[in-house]
Amino acid sequence: MDESILIEQARAGDEDAFGMLVRQHQDRVYRTAVRLVGNEDAHDITQDVFIKAWGELKRFRGGSALSTWLYRLTINLSLNLIRGRKREQNRREQYGPGISTPPPRPDSAVLDSERTRLVWEAIDSLPERQRTAVVMHRFEELSAPRIAEVMGLSTGAVESLLHRAKLTLLEIFQAQGTTPERGRTHEG
Repeated sequence: MDESILIEQARAGDEDAFGMLVRQHQDRVYRTAVRLVGNEDAHDITQDVFIKAWGELKRFRGGSALSTWLYRLTINLSLNLIRGRKREQNRREQYGPGISTPPPRPDSAVLDSERTRLVWEAIDSLPERQRTAVVMHRFEELSAPRIAEVMGLSTGAVESLLHRAKLTLLEIFQAQGTTPERGRTHEG
């Protein structure tokens, strides 16, 4: 069934139509969330995205694709979680340890190579907007214009973010003595 028809039916309160939209988009939303916040929180982010989408679907104007709007929700909710973690970390550093859990890491069964671990550590160290642009470009295979639409930026700004991220990642890999292509040290 055509997505625009499903959207209209869901706006009118048709839960089955909304369920079909969820099934069409949930894997992409989940993958994006995993790459931004890790496996443990990705399920919650995915659920929150669709809960929020259901509540705000009447406000969706259709000026962009539904997938773009869902990407935007996923990124915003993921960044809110990341910011919350940073605030909690700062609080713990300032006031001492409290009840806390270690930050979630991607499932080791999925990310089992040393190279992948090094790449994700480097990506995690990027500033938020650079990290978001890199994840959407390299892992979701979105074009710069599509990323610009999702992030609410110009295409040139996204290209600049991607360029700065690439330079930063190269510096990190050089400092580690590794190359992202091979995942090996320059010494061996």
